[in-house]
Amino acid sequence: MIIECAGLPGAGKTTVCNHVAVAHGGKGSVPLIAMRFDSAFLSAAWSIAALCLGARPFRLERLKRGFNLAVFLRHYRDRRKTILFDQGIVQKIWSILADAENYSGQGLAEVMAALKPSAPDVVVWLETPLAEAVGRMARRQGGRSRYDELGEDEARDILALRAALLRRIAEDFCAVTGARMVQLDGSCEPASNAAQIDTLFRSRG
Repeated sequence: MIIECAGLPGAGKTTVCNHVAVAHGGKGSVPLIAMRFDSAFLSAAWSIAALCLGARPFRLERLKRGFNLAVFLRHYRDRRKTILFDQGIVQKIWSILADAENYSGQGLAEVMAALKPSAPDVVVWLETPLAEAVGRMARRQGGRSRYDELGEDEARDILALRAALLRRIAEDFCAVTGARMVQLDGSCEPASNAAQIDTLFRSRG
């Protein structure tokens, strides 16, 4: 079973995942040598590349993010594994498009369709108020998000503009791929939300 979390930077995704008790793999649990360059992968990689190249303004960083998404798909091929990601496909698609002023809606739809064979079983959406998420980023050390580098006010203003896109990508992705979306309250104690993810894993099959 494969579960990935999604939500705003600072929503608590990593913290919740760190509290999950069920033994699971994560990023890096499937080595690069295990990648399968089959038709499903090539279709997804081509669609991702086309979306990145078509988005404006053109940025090399966007291509890099697209490449990282394509390579990351190797983790989604073996359903016998128990895998949990604090950030997965949904978050990576948003990362590609978050700073785009213009992109192809058709291209995004094609990416989602091509990713259907690689979709997680469940997308856990952590619903966290923007102010709370930004406050957490301001307090945390060693954050990996690009928004951690910004001041609190600037991060709040930028994420206010980009939050709706993330939610829309998550909803559309689940609708297209058949992944189940489960919403959790990101303001709750991490252990409580982690227990609900444990229940999802234990209910498999």
